[in-house]
Amino acid sequence: MESRNTNFLQFLKMKISSPLTILFLLFLLQQTLLSAMADLQLIKNTCKGTPSSSLCLKILLADPKSQNADLTGLALIGVDAINNKGLEILKQIVALKESRPELGPVLDHCAEVYLAVVDADVLSSRDALRTGMAKFAEQGMADSAVEAQVCEGSFGEHGHTSPMLGSNNAMIDVANVVRAIVHILLYG
Repeated sequence: MESRNTNFLQFLKMKISSPLTILFLLFLLQQTLLSAMADLQLIKNTCKGTPSSSLCLKILLADPKSQNADLTGLALIGVDAINNKGLEILKQIVALKESRPELGPVLDHCAEVYLAVVDADVLSSRDALRTGMAKFAEQGMADSAVEAQVCEGSFGEHGHTSPMLGSNNAMIDVANVVRAIVHILLYG
C-alpha cells in the first residue's frame, strides 16, 4: 500500500511541477477569487440600498447560498429569513402563553398574524420571486411588517405592555430590508 501512495505522490510532483500545470492552477485560483469578489460586491451593493445595510449583510452572509446568488437568489434568502423569524416568534408566543396566561387572547391574535406571515406572505413571496412576479413578493414583505405592527398594537389595545416588542420590531426590520432587496430587483 505504501508503494502505491509513494508512486502517486511522485506522479503528482511530476505533473504539478510542469510550468503549464502551474499556470493552469493559478488561472483557476484567479477566476475563483474574482468570482467570489464579484459575488460579495453584489451583496454589498444590494445591502447599501436597504434601510439597514448591517442587518442586510447579516441576513445574506449567514446563508452560504448568497455567495453564488443573483439578485433574485438574494431576495429568496431574505424571504427565508422572514420565514425563520416568523417561526421563531411563533415559538415565543407558545412559551408566553404558558408563562403569561393573562395574555392569552392577545397572544392568540399574534399567533394568527404570524401564521399569516409564514403560511401566506412567505409562500406567496417565494412563488412570486420564482415566477418573475417580484411585485407580489414586495407586497408580501410589506404585509409581513404590517402583521408585526398589528401584533404589537394589540397589546396596547387590551391594556397590556407588550413582552414581544423586540421580536415584533425585529420582524419589521427584517421585512423592510427584504422588501428593499425586492424593490431593487424590480426597479434597479
